[in-house]
Amino acid sequence: MANAKTNDLRARIDKSWTHLKGQLQGMDTHMEATDAPGEWTTRQVLSHLLFEPGWKPVPLLKTFADKDLPLVEIDPGLTDMSGGRETMTLKQFMDALDTQRREVSFYLDGLSEADLRRKARIPLFKEIMGIDEIDIPTFVGALFEFHWNDHAGQLAKIRKAVGLPAK
Repeated sequence: MANAKTNDLRARIDKSWTHLKGQLQGMDTHMEATDAPGEWTTRQVLSHLLFEPGWKPVPLLKTFADKDLPLVEIDPGLTDMSGGRETMTLKQFMDALDTQRREVSFYLDGLSEADLRRKARIPLFKEIMGIDEIDIPTFVGALFEFHWNDHAGQLAKIRKAVGLPAK
């Protein structure tokens, strides 16, 4: 059921993925690097992007509703290093992130215009956007486009700190 809205959203997600992958080129040996003391390492940034171990975006998206909206609490400062992440390779992180991206894109393809209007209450968005009732396209855009691009900027700073060329 792919439509213009999901096609546009998927294209924006893919563009963010390309940007993130670019910032990660050559970072294999810099997983523990930061751009400044007290800042997150490459590993911590990637762990943060994955959310907690076992988290999957599609089951969350399936809870979005027309009424009796689910409450979704997001801790913006969370970087969970458990579940083997302390030893994951860059490729493993990238594969896990790409899996999330592909699963969400596939899920979006099956949604109708009405499905895309389903919402969840997300208090964090009240602070950012002034509203907390967030529809699926807004959430997916924030998760993959805004969030990934924001942290790609953080990875660009780490690249510079370790002497890798800008991407």
